[in-house]
Amino acid sequence: MSSIQRITGLASGMDIDSIVEKMMTAAKQPLVKLQQQKQILEWQEEDYRTLNQKYFDFRSTLSNMKLTSKYRARTTASSNENYVTATATNNAALGSATIQSVTQLATAATKISGTGSATPTTLSGSGAKIKADASLYSQTGNFSNGITWSNGVVVSQSFTGDGDATAAVKLSNTPVSTTADDGTVYYAMNVKVNGKTYQVVNDKSNIPDNEKGNYAVYNAESGVLTFDSAVSAGSGINVEYVADAVTETKTLSKGAATMQLGHGLIATDATGNQAFSLKINNTNYVLGNDNGTYKLYAESDTGKSSPVGTLDASTGLITFTDSSVLSGDNNTVSATYSSKYATMSLGSYNEDGSMNKAAFYIDGTDSLNDVMADVNSHSTLGVSMYYDANADRVSLTRKMTGDLNKNKENNNGDEIIIGGSENDFLNQTLQFNGSKESGGENAKFTMNGLETERTSNTFAINGVTYTLKSKFDTPVTVTVSNDTDTIFKNIKDFVDQYNSLIDAVQSKLNEDRYPDYAPLTDDQRKELTDTQQDQWDKKARSGLLRNDMTLKSSLSNMRSLIYSKVNNANISSEYSQLSSIGITTTSDWLEGGKLEIDEDKLKAAIQNDPDSVELLFRASGSTTSEKGIVQRLYDSVNQTYNTIVDKAGKSTYVNTQFTIGKNINDLTDKISDMNDKLDKLEDRYYAQFTAMEQAIQKYNSQYTYLSSFFSQQ
Repeated sequence: MSSIQRITGLASGMDIDSIVEKMMTAAKQPLVKLQQQKQILEWQEEDYRTLNQKYFDFRSTLSNMKLTSKYRARTTASSNENYVTATATNNAALGSATIQSVTQLATAATKISGTGSATPTTLSGSGAKIKADASLYSQTGNFSNGITWSNGVVVSQSFTGDGDATAAVKLSNTPVSTTADDGTVYYAMNVKVNGKTYQVVNDKSNIPDNEKGNYAVYNAESGVLTFDSAVSAGSGINVEYVADAVTETKTLSKGAATMQLGHGLIATDATGNQAFSLKINNTNYVLGNDNGTYKLYAESDTGKSSPVGTLDASTGLITFTDSSVLSGDNNTVSATYSSKYATMSLGSYNEDGSMNKAAFYIDGTDSLNDVMADVNSHSTLGVSMYYDANADRVSLTRKMTGDLNKNKENNNGDEIIIGGSENDFLNQTLQFNGSKESGGENAKFTMNGLETERTSNTFAINGVTYTLKSKFDTPVTVTVSNDTDTIFKNIKDFVDQYNSLIDAVQSKLNEDRYPDYAPLTDDQRKELTDTQQDQWDKKARSGLLRNDMTLKSSLSNMRSLIYSKVNNANISSEYSQLSSIGITTTSDWLEGGKLEIDEDKLKAAIQNDPDSVELLFRASGSTTSEKGIVQRLYDSVNQTYNTIVDKAGKSTYVNTQFTIGKNINDLTDKISDMNDKLDKLEDRYYAQFTAMEQAIQKYNSQYTYLSSFFSQQ
């Protein structure tokens, strides 16, 4: 903003602003030309980048066309799909195979509860039916064999791996442990890292080296659980274990009526004293059993005459009946208690003959549905658990089919292993003790005259995946051949992408240029409607890449590479050019060399010599002549793409990184300098007119004075 005081025609009566504006309009013409040049460069930059996206997309297409999968699609046909179906990978050998017979299909091992004796039994016997969604502790008496509960708390903790070389997490409680005959201490604990299960010991020295990767070490003194190797950052670590007891500490306000414990089932003995204790501020409290009602007494109240509250052992709710025990504003209350849990052990064999083992800890509040969900979600165990209320039995089914237990002397050759003691939940309560296993058989068949077997009804041989559907003794032939339609489609997609690029580039090279339509100035835009502005802009930015040498050279080079023969020793001379497989240029030369396909000829070439067709496109070589069409085009397109980037940049670039951007910066600087000069020129014009106005005003003042003087004579 100029600091010069402007007097605009008060003395002269002239429209100074209008005069200066017209004088400045003429002076601004060089500035307008600079602004128009900058606009043209910005439009060119946009056009180049739009085309370069086409080059980038086509380069991606070329990258995909270098892959063997684009030329080696396979299709399969079975002479009887009711018996055998098949699929083939791209690398499957062409030809056929015959399965003469299938004498046995692979089956999954299954065990049914209550079938361990001559007379099968149900879970509930003649008592009340089992409710799958109700807590197990509340239904202990409904199971004909009951449930063996132990005092302890099932604790779950979750951690996130931080990527440290020595992965370790600290547990909040001490797990229950057992000692094996070899002295190894095992903890009642399940540990999963991203779904992989670890067994926990205090020392891995007795564990075989090939098994140590499946174990973690717990240090009872520090409470730290350590893994062999780093747990990658962000990994989910889930730990479930049994603690003898837990302590919960809360801060309660004055006169609080209740406190809810985190576990809803509290273990108590006949008096309640040994299994539960409470400390409020600095006073200890114990339980007393008053005809089945558990009441809280101060430890010093040996006669148990003044209860201060009650405990609902089934829900873990403490109710305070004496408000004086919480008389402060902030009262620290700590409860130490145990709960009820049961255990069960389950194992299964893998295809390599190794065995998965899993221990499950059942909280008294868990339902049968919860137990089944834990088993079914155990990724390494691979066993499905199911309860049928009508039959009142539970089934265990191996998710993998086949005979996986390699040593038939191990566990009677069973695939599903029921572990643990007689009091184990599976053995005792669900009555799997002695249950006979069915299934777990391999598929047995004769293929190309060779008797063989597989653990699954679906198996792969030489890139072909077969699925046996039924037993049969009538030979079934599976034929693998080229998937001509898929390969044809892949090549057609490539041609379509090529034509799309040619069309986009050629249209820009042929676009009409309208030199009389320069970019509009702001003042000119004010005089036009929106529609008129759009029409003008369309012509003003038309033809900015007309006959561009980079683009013309690119098209010329691609046409040459497309037409040239591929001189590669591995290609049949019959199929060494695109025209020989039915791909030629269109008859309209104005289209810039777009391609068209003779569908029958291309499909015949794919069927007759698929290897030569593949190499025609993707053959490698030390010279351009030896390279396939795709390899040649990739190098050419990549060079053009980089050339345009150097000229017009990318969206992530700043102007100093490419040629047009530098030119735009130069014009921006010139425009800024020109604006400064024009501001000074305008100030000078106004200064001159201001001086004129002041002179006229002075003259008028003198004239008025003299006129008044002479009028008095």
